[in-house]
Amino acid sequence: MSAASLTLPAPADTGLADVLSPSRVNTYLSCGAKFWYRYGLQLPDTQGSSLAVGKSLHSAMRENFAQKIETKEDLPREGVLAIYHDAWAEEEARTEFDPAEDRAELKAMGAALAVKYLDEAAPLIEPAAVELPVSGVIAGVQVRGIVDLLDVDGRIIDLKSANKSPSKGRIRPDYRFQTATYAALTPGASGEVRLDTVVKLKRDVKLVSQSFDVTEADRRSIEVLYPLAQQGMLSGIYTPQRNSFLCSRKYCSYWRQCEQDFGGSVNGGEDDA
Repeated sequence: MSAASLTLPAPADTGLADVLSPSRVNTYLSCGAKFWYRYGLQLPDTQGSSLAVGKSLHSAMRENFAQKIETKEDLPREGVLAIYHDAWAEEEARTEFDPAEDRAELKAMGAALAVKYLDEAAPLIEPAAVELPVSGVIAGVQVRGIVDLLDVDGRIIDLKSANKSPSKGRIRPDYRFQTATYAALTPGASGEVRLDTVVKLKRDVKLVSQSFDVTEADRRSIEVLYPLAQQGMLSGIYTPQRNSFLCSRKYCSYWRQCEQDFGGSVNGGEDDA
């Protein structure tokens, strides 16, 4: 396939930009070519071990908080671990591991993350809704998404796993965009957000919680970026962002297709996202 074939067909034939989401827009803003490969051509998006751990962790916590809405109590540790291990078995089968990675070690590390969150964060959370579908119109654009967790005070709580601690006092722009979207679309949302990151260290794990409020600047960003991103998607022009540190063989499963279409080379990407 040549670069010329990356031009988007008529919008009526694709519907790519009819209904947007934070993840779809963030993908487009980070790399137009990746957006087209994922959503336009719908090429297989193989996942790495970090995503497998994160999804397994989310599955365990989702089940914990879903039942907690009714019981007002967290599941016992054994129950959460059983859910995690079942989820890991499913994710492992669809994951592309690096030859140097130890699957048993990764599985154990993810289990440790689940226990860490269950012991330190979960007891203080009173969930009102789990994986809540939300939708609405932002600046004339139809938008939808899924809120991981909304507590009884209207606070949005998002859980992430990472290989290194988040920068102190800094929330990544894509997270702010996502949570500003959810705050705008979620009935009863207070505008308060907490980002919980469980971090995988060499011999231990830790929990880092960052609380912040959705600001007027955040609200302005979604009002401006949704229609601009939609216009860009409809233009049919998609280019790779080779200068981005996220443009790497580690973070993008489309790197082979990208090199074939655009030439050049995609770097090895040693740093974590």
